[in-house]
Amino acid sequence: MTEVLPVVIKEITRIRPDLRESHASITRESALFYATDPDRPALELDSMDALELLVALEQEFGIELAATSTRTSDLHTVGDVVDAVSGAL
Repeated sequence: MTEVLPVVIKEITRIRPDLRESHASITRESALFYATDPDRPALELDSMDALELLVALEQEFGIELAATSTRTSDLHTVGDVVDAVSGAL
């Protein structure tokens, strides 16, 4: 089975090429939108970036997140996305 985290990171950097240089610093703890803690990395995705990410992941893994109990409003970190995708597999 494909590990989910590397695929999520690959898709984030595809959607946001400006994040490629910080690829190594994208972790499960990275906030998708903004960080509530100043010591926590934030990717600063916008809503369209997030939607594109979820669609790409659904296609990549052949899943439908809408068919799960996952609410997109609950996805705050890269780890939340990884867990949602893993739970749908």
